[in-house]
This record gives sequence, structure tokens and C-alpha cells, in this order.
Amino acid sequence: MMTNQLTVYLYSTKAGILERDGRRLTFSYSDDYLALPGASPISRLLPLASTVYGGEATRGFFSNLLPEGAVLTQVARQIGISQENVFGLLEALGGDCAGAISVSASEILPEPTGSYRPVTEQELSDDLDKLPSHPFLAGEEGVRLSLAGAQNKLPVFFDGSSYYIPEGANPSSHILKTAIVQLDNTVINETFCMTLAARVGLTVPAVQVVTIGGKQVFMVERYDRKQSASGNIVRLHQEDFCQALGIPPELKYEKEGGPGFSDCFRLVEEWSDEPLLDAGNLLNWAIFNFIIGNADAHGKNLSSLYNKGLVRVAPFYDLICTAVYKRLNNKFAMKMGGQSDARYLPQDTLGNFAAEIRIDIRAVRTAFIRLMDNIETKSPLLADEYRDRFGVQIILGDIAKVISYRIAKGRELVR
Repeated sequence: MMTNQLTVYLYSTKAGILERDGRRLTFSYSDDYLALPGASPISRLLPLASTVYGGEATRGFFSNLLPEGAVLTQVARQIGISQENVFGLLEALGGDCAGAISVSASEILPEPTGSYRPVTEQELSDDLDKLPSHPFLAGEEGVRLSLAGAQNKLPVFFDGSSYYIPEGANPSSHILKTAIVQLDNTVINETFCMTLAARVGLTVPAVQVVTIGGKQVFMVERYDRKQSASGNIVRLHQEDFCQALGIPPELKYEKEGGPGFSDCFRLVEEWSDEPLLDAGNLLNWAIFNFIIGNADAHGKNLSSLYNKGLVRVAPFYDLICTAVYKRLNNKFAMKMGGQSDARYLPQDTLGNFAAEIRIDIRAVRTAFIRLMDNIETKSPLLADEYRDRFGVQIILGDIAKVISYRIAKGRELVR
């Protein structure tokens, strides 16, 4: 019998019910959840109330829990569900989503614990090789994993030496991302850019290059997970900026109707519990992406993290130099001061950018200069470390050229 209701859990507590009526989705909180002291909403646009939420807010939040693009197409094919069927995909995949949300058929109560299935390096290598045709191990018994994004990735539990596949209610601790076949050395590229971000003061999760089955794989520690006092991995709730603004994932780019910088800074101003600090963090993120040549910095690459009753901008992720890949469209995902092409930036770009994000131009200029100076010093040192560890890497020289070009552009803008 077809299910038309799914139970939505926040952490391990039943928060409410997701229902479908044809293509229409509605969400409502349970009375018991609303009565809990300290209950928190699952989304900015789904506040605590005895209301049946429908429309864009509900579809936007839940569709953004799913993978995107070709990955979504393949996983839908693998489990025999239409990729437009958000409800059915969540029923199949919603056991371990980003943040602390999990979704299951209403008649099935979530197990208080799950298990971690150990995998050998060869088994894990085989699983990673299968990702293009078998994303997230979709359809395997006991495995219900979902992560937003358009790249092949696999959530795992990593204890420092061995890998495990989470089953049942057990959360993952890390994410493995394989190299993008059509693009040169994305693993070194992303690891380098994320590490550089940490070196110059941005808050990012720990990353490393790991070798599995003789292949380099990007591994990132999940910022929406933490270790409890008892040593267990527990979930932290988060939502990306598209979810918080009610924007479906297929419209994540500004030119398609997704958020621009003004929308993101307004969201921080209204929603963060430390708006001044987080606006500064967001400004550094915007400048860093400009300098490293990341044209894929869209609204789904920003999130709010809910922890101990506070809402803060989450650590930054998916930082990669896209400008080294000539086949990609390298116009900015979000216009900076009305401009989308780094090659053509009029002198008033920085002033217009400062006006749209409502931060004093002097603060924007100071942040730009500080980051350019810092990156100019630390990027060559980090590149040398990578060459010592990984040997000659052409991609590092290509990234260095992009950074040098962007810093020259930036120095023109801050005059």
C-alpha cells in the first residue's frame, strides 16, 4: 500500500508529519513536539505553530535534503522512483540527511541505535567506484543515506584508522568525495583550497587526502556531527541558505532566481544570533572565493548551524578553484557589486558590493587587503608542503596563477 505520510524526526524526537496529496507536500508539527520545553523549529520558514505548512517553504526545505543533478537522476533510477518525487525519494534515502533531520515511513519507529558495518579498503574502493551508477549505495539493505549536492560522495564513519558504513539510525562522521572524472585533480584542488582557507582564518571542517584502493579521495569531517561525552557521534541540526529562504535546489544560482549576496547578508542579519560576527565571516567567505577563483559559491554552499539553542553561520565547505577549468562557466555564482565576470570589474565594483551587503566600504576594503596579503604569503608555503607530500602537482601551479591574477585585480579595486 502506498504511504502518504512520513514521520519527520529532529535528532531522535518526532517533530511532525510530512504528507503528500498528489504533488503537493505539507508539513505539520506534532502536538507533543510543540509542547516540549525548548523545542526548536526544523527550519526558519517552518516556525513552531499548530499550522499545516504547504507551498514553497515545505517543498523547498525537504527537496534541499536530496542530492542534485545527475546524481539525483541516477539514484532515482537505481531505486525506481521519479526524480521529481521528493516524497518517495525521502522515504528511500532520508535516514541520514544533512543536519539532524531523518525521515521514515510513519508506521516504522526509528531504532534507537543502528550499526556500523565495517568495510575493508577494497570493499570501500569498490563502493566508491560504483557511486556514478549506484549513488549513496541506494537500495542496499539497511542503508538510507542522503546528502545534497551534485558530486559523487559517500557518508561514512571513520574512527581514525578504519571505515564503516552507517546503517539504521547511526550517523556518519565523514564524507568521502571522489575525483570528478572530467576535471583535472579535483581532490588535490579542493583539499588545498579548504586547507588554505583554514590557514588564513576562515572556519572550515578538517579535510585530508586519503588513498583508497590506490586512488586519491577527498575526505571531510562533518561539521554537523560531534562526539558526545560518551564517545558517540551525535547530529547537529543545520539548514542551507536555500532552505532558509524557501528556494528549491534547481534554482540555487542567482541568475536562476537563487540568493545573491544581499539576500545572504540579510539572512545573517535577521537569523544569526551573532549577526555582526557572522556578517564578517560571510564577507571573508565572499572575498576568499573571489581570490581563489571559485565561481560555484552559491546559496547551497552556505548553511546555518543550530547548536545549544543558538543559530550561527556554519563552517564553510565546497571551496575549490573552478577558474583552472576552462570548460566550466567561471562567471560568479553571485554577482559582486553587480558584476559577474572577474575579467571586467569597473572601479566602483567594491563600493557597489559594500552597498548591497550594507557593510561600510572601509571595512570591506580592509578585509580585502588583509585576506590578499595573507593568501599571498601562505599559499606558496602550503603549495610547497603539498609538493613535498604528493610530488609534482600541475594543478597547484594553475591555482597559483589564478590567485596571482585575482589578487592583482583585487589590488586595483581597493585603491
